[in-house]
Amino acid sequence: MRGVFGKNLKLALHDVRPLYGAAFTMAISLNAWWTTMPFIVRNIGGSEDHVGYAWAANMLGYLVCLLLAGTALGRHNPKNTTRIASVIIFVSSLMMSIVVYMVFSKELVGNITLIWTVIAVGTVAGAAMALFWPFLMSWVSEDFEGPTLNRRLGTYNGAWSSAALVGPMLGGILVEANTVFPIVFAATSMIFCFLLLNVANDGSNRSSLFSDQDDKSVAGCENIAVPKRLRWMARISLFSSWACLGVTRSQFALLFTDLGYSETCFGIMVTIFGICNFAMMTAVGRSSFWHFKSVLLLAVQVLLSVPLFLIIYGRSLSIFALSLIIMGCGFGFAYSSHLYYGACGSKKRSIQMVIHETTLSLGIVVGSGAGGYFAKNLGLYWPYWFALILLAFGFIIQLILLQKGKYTRELVK
Repeated sequence: MRGVFGKNLKLALHDVRPLYGAAFTMAISLNAWWTTMPFIVRNIGGSEDHVGYAWAANMLGYLVCLLLAGTALGRHNPKNTTRIASVIIFVSSLMMSIVVYMVFSKELVGNITLIWTVIAVGTVAGAAMALFWPFLMSWVSEDFEGPTLNRRLGTYNGAWSSAALVGPMLGGILVEANTVFPIVFAATSMIFCFLLLNVANDGSNRSSLFSDQDDKSVAGCENIAVPKRLRWMARISLFSSWACLGVTRSQFALLFTDLGYSETCFGIMVTIFGICNFAMMTAVGRSSFWHFKSVLLLAVQVLLSVPLFLIIYGRSLSIFALSLIIMGCGFGFAYSSHLYYGACGSKKRSIQMVIHETTLSLGIVVGSGAGGYFAKNLGLYWPYWFALILLAFGFIIQLILLQKGKYTRELVK
């Protein structure tokens, strides 16, 4: 009996579940850290454009290293690369906490060199994520198709998105108590992430990020190859949703506190977003009725415009809460759709994971970076108008793709 129990325990520790745990700990670290980054930058003397550049630089580092990895790294063991990533992010957060502590202890608030040092350290942490998320997603989804793939990706999405249920609110509480605390919390979370990756063993040695050689079974997909049209429509929705997130998670934080609300309250607002995002990802991960329904991707573009109007014209907590509820639902569907359409039937699935991460990081770079520039030079509400223009442009491109697909089918008939 003891032998059976020991065997079951060993299997529990060495199957895919530690990967879900690693996704959760990484995500809760990033949620607490980057939800509070606008306040951290502001507290050390940074302006609106510094706030926008901080997250934009973080994701730009991620984007650049994704592209470099895609051309140079070749085959790598996901277990090794993800552990290296967690170590680099741990060191980066430790360095940032030291710099921020120095700013306050030596009364160097407003020192431009230290502000840019914080941004630079955040860029290194972003670059390290290129060794984590694509490898982890490829590892989790290895050798699965159809409903099984959808369920496994749904569980993975639920794992990392559930961190948004507590991370932002916890970050808000911590930064209101002390500016350094959320960064220290991020570093501590990396220790647990590293430990979980150590015990995970689910085909790591077989997984390859950029060198998938074997054809994947396409059971459960509507066609032998997932339609490129749907992938591109989903890609536009993914980019748009993350651009909106880049604006709201950076500039809205400052606007929200300028209206008289606290950092903790902002953390609660972002938690509301996280709850809806988690609920949507969990729902679509356990159902398939939405597969290959392109009209839903058009609806996402329209849905995401509503919270931006609410932020522009709203002033009350209830309006802001409603805006983040709507954004969370649209964001969750856009993310899950692109992840599924990219993975389903793909012969080079891990390449699709890199495209997925590249798309969302581009959205953050554009949304946060441009948002910071517009807020600093044109006005506090210009970032949201910019995001609305992006959504409208994306909607038009989706319509063109949809009409082109209908025209092609008519010619075939």
